[in-house]
Amino acid sequence: MATIGHYYIKSCISAAIFKGVDTKALMMMAGIAPSAIKNKQRITDHCMGLLLNSLIQHTQDAFFGFSKTPVTPKFYQMLLKSVALSKNVEQAIETLQTALSLAGCQLEMTRDDEKISLTLTHQHDDPAHFLQEYLMVFVHRLLCWLANKTIALNGASVAYEPEDYQTEFALLFRCETLTNQAQNAIFFDAQILDWPVLQEPDNIYRIIDQFPLIVLRFPESDNALDQRVYRLIKRYFNTHNNLPDANYIADALSMSSATLRRQLGELETSFSQLKTEFRQEQAMRLLRHPQNTIEAIATQLDYSEARAFSRVFKQWTELTPSQYRQLFLP
Repeated sequence: MATIGHYYIKSCISAAIFKGVDTKALMMMAGIAPSAIKNKQRITDHCMGLLLNSLIQHTQDAFFGFSKTPVTPKFYQMLLKSVALSKNVEQAIETLQTALSLAGCQLEMTRDDEKISLTLTHQHDDPAHFLQEYLMVFVHRLLCWLANKTIALNGASVAYEPEDYQTEFALLFRCETLTNQAQNAIFFDAQILDWPVLQEPDNIYRIIDQFPLIVLRFPESDNALDQRVYRLIKRYFNTHNNLPDANYIADALSMSSATLRRQLGELETSFSQLKTEFRQEQAMRLLRHPQNTIEAIATQLDYSEARAFSRVFKQWTELTPSQYRQLFLP
């Protein structure tokens, strides 16, 4: 499963802190321990998605509090609904240009021989470049989703030097990225402009529900083994109300348990880690509903007793399940 480094946690909440938002509470509500930044921990993309959505709601700004004039929280939903009606990638870019201009951003497209460059600039306060990188990645991931295949980038450039997060930065575009350049841009083949938009407008509601995971996950990651295993765990849980073992997952994937273990290891994860991530996601979801007792949740998630579940939950969030539940009470 995709994970996010501590640098991006720190940078995404920086504007909200300046505006007086209780970001510590938002982090805990998203299942992120307040010590995660200090301890340089990585968090799951699911938790990061929850945090970003909370920042949008609490700052009343689609740009997480970085906007000079707040952008309506409905901005992405409106943009997605508009761009899904495009016939091809070029038309989608034109729609993006119009929508982003209304939010204080400029997306410029230029053609150089058979290459296309998309340059993105904005007028907002963004000293750590979080919003800049987020929007550039958003444009790329959205175009990939619309075309239903990965747009391989020939390169990317930024007009600054990333500090303290070079390794994390390299994962944004998965291509050669030059720093201290004249523009913040991504580059790809011109023929991609003619690629048809293959997503049906009805699918837009699925992507809205998953937003902003469209930005946090690299195209094609849904087909990776760890994502397939995670989906099988979720499907089994929804059907049986408890969790499968590794042998069941291996059989479902038509491979041996040893092969499953080896291939997940090559992705720097394991069945146990994926199950733990799923347990955390489900625990937070179930605790938001008062009718679910802590004892029942512990049983559903295959803990021997409520105390064992409470102990593990506190390791995740630095809160007991009861304290976490209190965060969501009116």
